[in-house]
Amino acid sequence: MNPETGQKFAYLICFAVISVTVAGYFIGLQSPMNPIGRGEDQGATRYRVAGKSQHQTKNSNHQSADAIAATRYADMYAALLSRSQTRRSHLKDLKSSVDSLAEITITDSQKQFALAMRQQNRAFNGAPPTIPHPVEQLSTQTCMVCHGNGVKTETFRVSKMSHQFLANCTQCHVEAVPQNFTATEFGENTFVGLPAPTGGARAFPNAPPTIPHSTWMRVDCMSCHGPTGLHGIRTAHPWRQNCQQCHAPSSKLDQVQLDAIPQFLPPPKIVK
Repeated sequence: MNPETGQKFAYLICFAVISVTVAGYFIGLQSPMNPIGRGEDQGATRYRVAGKSQHQTKNSNHQSADAIAATRYADMYAALLSRSQTRRSHLKDLKSSVDSLAEITITDSQKQFALAMRQQNRAFNGAPPTIPHPVEQLSTQTCMVCHGNGVKTETFRVSKMSHQFLANCTQCHVEAVPQNFTATEFGENTFVGLPAPTGGARAFPNAPPTIPHSTWMRVDCMSCHGPTGLHGIRTAHPWRQNCQQCHAPSSKLDQVQLDAIPQFLPPPKIVK
């Protein structure tokens, strides 16, 4: 082997070693990839994945039972496999069940059921909805993959984001059942929110109803009333894109200060 070839080979080995080192460093910075325990002590599950026993978990003096143990490199494959087992779906279940042109018929009982379902994951009317699934908090883009456009299939429904893009989803939306911590610092209070509206007012029979809620953080009406929304509050004409052309917002709910009460224009003056 001539010196020039040996030098190139040495450069190649150095490049490979540096690449593996940098990749390992950034992988180590990621959050612990621990399986989600259901119906058992989560602290013991995390320590077992990290190569420790349940006995060590309960009797360790160096780390509390609520702490998350970092996953060893040798155990990462098993941890990822355990997570993926809860996310497997059949391809036939991923087919969209939405027909945008289908006729929508909604009964009063379906509407009341949809409003009750919507209220279940909110602390009060108008509060940000909680997240009904575990969150790994890798990046905001992971939320946008599903909630950017929303989806509805035969087996599950993913709501569409109702407001403009914001960079930190978990600043307002928290997990309904936290996996990695326990909320112990929050105290009870006597705050009671306003009751959720059931419908908007109409100027006359068969007139378009006004928007019964504020439009702040609800600029995309199709998030709730579109094809991926709950059936009881879906619109009968999802192909119309400008909702406020017919449905007027409330200046009181949107806290808009009016200089004067709006009046109808005077009738035209007819000159004979």
